[in-house]
Amino acid sequence: MKDKGFSLMELVIVLTILVLSVSLVASSLSNLSRTIELKAAAKKVSGILRYYRSEAVNKGSVYQVLFDSESREVKVQSVLLTASADEKAEDEKRAGEGFKTLYGLPEGVRMKEIDFPSPQYPCDLPAIEFYPNGGSNGGSVLFDSQQRKGYRIKIHFLTGEVKIEQSL
Repeated sequence: MKDKGFSLMELVIVLTILVLSVSLVASSLSNLSRTIELKAAAKKVSGILRYYRSEAVNKGSVYQVLFDSESREVKVQSVLLTASADEKAEDEKRAGEGFKTLYGLPEGVRMKEIDFPSPQYPCDLPAIEFYPNGGSNGGSVLFDSQQRKGYRIKIHFLTGEVKIEQSL
């Protein structure tokens, strides 16, 4: 007499294969979501940089985009341009006040290799400055996670152009 159906051993083997397959796919999806989150963070920060470059040109003022690696935030402040020595001293006194936090990095994304020259206007954090002529002080910053790959944002000092490059 022939039995119809599957034996218990066959069912256990099939279920084991299914569980292994699902676990591999799940870990792969979590890595993919971290990669997407990292790329989105780099694009968001580059968008902020591009926006404040155009604001500096349109409004004829200087903007500092500050990178706080400890709190993992990107902040912005406007620098007032004044002619008299008294007003300039007052501006320098206020330069550290009035930060506007624009973006907090997602968990697991960090800023590394922040390479900016000293800003022209006083500031306690590493900063990119955008000037009314469209230029900047230039530099680069690397965004990465626990994975090996990251994204480097480069800002050209003469043109203020912002580029994102994948880094290994």
